[in-house]
Amino acid sequence: MLKFFLLLLFTFTIYGQHQVTIPWPSLANSPWPVIRGDMQATGRSEYTGPRTPNVIWRKDMPLGIFHGPVIGFNDNLFVGTNSFTGFAGGTSNYFYSMNKKGDTIWTYITDDPSANVAGPTITNDSTIYFISIGAGLFALNQDGTLKWRNEKFSATYFTRFISIAKDHNIYIPWLDTLFVIEPNNGNVINSFYTPNIAPTEIVFSTGGDTIFYFTGKINTLEEKALNASTLQGEQIWSLDLYTYSHSWGTPIVDNENRIYLYASEGPSGQYLYCVNPNGTINWKYPFMNENYQNYSSPTIDRNGNIIFQTNTDTGYIYSVDYFGHLNWKISLGDIDDGAIIDHGIICDAEGKIYCGSTTGAQTNFWCIDNTGKILWKLNLEGYEFNTSPAIGSDGTLYIGTHLRSTFLNHTRNLIAVKDSVTSVEDDDEKYYSYKLSQNYPNPFNPITIISYSIKQEGLVTLKVCDILGKEVATLVNENKRSGTYEVNFNASNLPSGIYIYKLQSGIFSDVKKMLLIK
Repeated sequence: MLKFFLLLLFTFTIYGQHQVTIPWPSLANSPWPVIRGDMQATGRSEYTGPRTPNVIWRKDMPLGIFHGPVIGFNDNLFVGTNSFTGFAGGTSNYFYSMNKKGDTIWTYITDDPSANVAGPTITNDSTIYFISIGAGLFALNQDGTLKWRNEKFSATYFTRFISIAKDHNIYIPWLDTLFVIEPNNGNVINSFYTPNIAPTEIVFSTGGDTIFYFTGKINTLEEKALNASTLQGEQIWSLDLYTYSHSWGTPIVDNENRIYLYASEGPSGQYLYCVNPNGTINWKYPFMNENYQNYSSPTIDRNGNIIFQTNTDTGYIYSVDYFGHLNWKISLGDIDDGAIIDHGIICDAEGKIYCGSTTGAQTNFWCIDNTGKILWKLNLEGYEFNTSPAIGSDGTLYIGTHLRSTFLNHTRNLIAVKDSVTSVEDDDEKYYSYKLSQNYPNPFNPITIISYSIKQEGLVTLKVCDILGKEVATLVNENKRSGTYEVNFNASNLPSGIYIYKLQSGIFSDVKKMLLIK
């Protein structure tokens, strides 16, 4: 019995670290339907981004990009603006849809000069939501026509995305109130008085039945707290934070519903907090002689490592493990290199980290591998980066930049970066071999993740069969380039039992077993 208990504890500890993307039926099943990637704001992509700074195209976005782009179906891009056209006598502003080559599909024109800054959110019915600073909350159809508009709400530059519950209802904090909006017509269907609620996005628990949000505006004397409530507005708990400040960055939620955020303990006590699902502090990592940035968010890779940045002239990036122990720490350079990172960083399927300069005379964008080695640095040509980049299903990384909000002639500021086939594919084969990994967790209920590696580009199939050999799911059936991939398998509609999954690529094939226990 003791051995069984220890084995169970060890299994929980190991698999508790592994992170998978939580299925969210209201979001588009696309590579990056929302800024930060998902409604837990993890900043983790299921796809592998570029290992080289190979720019395949740049596009002029005259009004700049503050948040975005996001990626919808068919890898189409959606993005708003940064600049206010009224300074030049303008009376309208814009929201764009593009294909993955940067070609414009359609442009939606608003009747207000205010920037459409809030990062868009794409839902599974192809509705596109965005918020203007002055013109309200918009819902567009897939073809760019207006579905509805609610003029009650406006955004700030701190609104990174629009929060959507699993049932499609929209949650927006606004003027001491949390509003719930009906997705079909934009009407308010509920509201909850929430004093001092921060005007930023809220995030959801993995089950979708709990929301997490900040109260207390930064740099004010309002009492600061991280809060958890039900979808009906009933407070579950509130964790008091130091009066002076917490970050305006989005808190992130892991698979065990632990929440990670930046906050102060006192005038000189700056920490990355890990908060348990019940609102108690699990651990906190101190910043020695450093501060957090005001709008930053950490990211969490699939192995449970938390990667974050601090506010110093040398641009430190940290990685700590699931228990708050330091893995590594690196410097991106100094302030002259633009090593001030004040946005939500992201990681890809391999654990590579992507981030860019928020300010500086020289601005850059970096890629860092999962050991803390800087792989590349791309010159942003003086433009600033305030958002989270996005990775498409083909591995293309999209970067949106801007200058000041009064500037109306941005150029070369939407950037697509992708490893070139000729220069990288042969090199890829030095990094990868064919491999099918054991799923984790295993046993599972009902979601597990399967990882595999491909040595040479070609058609790849990954299928699941029951113990009798009957096919129950096709997880992959498409051309893949050399690299490491992962895919979620949701067995919610299958009975308990042993299942077999098979990877086929060229002459390579391998099979493994997994156990579903309900």
